[in-house]
Amino acid sequence: MRKFVSFSGMSILSLLCFTSLSLAQHSHSHGASAMKMDTKEVIVEGVKVTFQIMDNKEHKKMLKDMKMKEDIEPGTTHNITVILKDEKGQKEIPNAQVNMKVVDPKGKDQIKTLKYEGEMKSYDAYFNLPEKGKYQVMILFKIGEEKRTAGIYYEVK
Repeated sequence: MRKFVSFSGMSILSLLCFTSLSLAQHSHSHGASAMKMDTKEVIVEGVKVTFQIMDNKEHKKMLKDMKMKEDIEPGTTHNITVILKDEKGQKEIPNAQVNMKVVDPKGKDQIKTLKYEGEMKSYDAYFNLPEKGKYQVMILFKIGEEKRTAGIYYEVK
């Protein structure tokens, strides 16, 4: 039951996410003194979804600074982290199932189940974003029996 999302379901997900949610996103790019991470947030049915995207070089540096032992997945270029919080109480949601689909500028996709990182109170995985252009980043998350979708665009410059 690891993969509760079919590939055809992810296609529908892309239509749902980007017709309504792309207008609701806003982003923050952190300055040179901070980590180089792109952060975007969307609100979906009472859940605040925060996407944090960082290239592997920066992510490796952050892990080292935090004294965390994690190997970066070979063949990937970026770490994508998702934080789920209840919109009203701002409490993290640690017990969701989260699948992510990343579609590159040419239409090729990667689909992964995100793993929960208890120390960081977030879900993450490594993806390969090798070329410049606009990527679609979408999730389908399940909390209990309720499924929700969220998505953003991310540009590799």
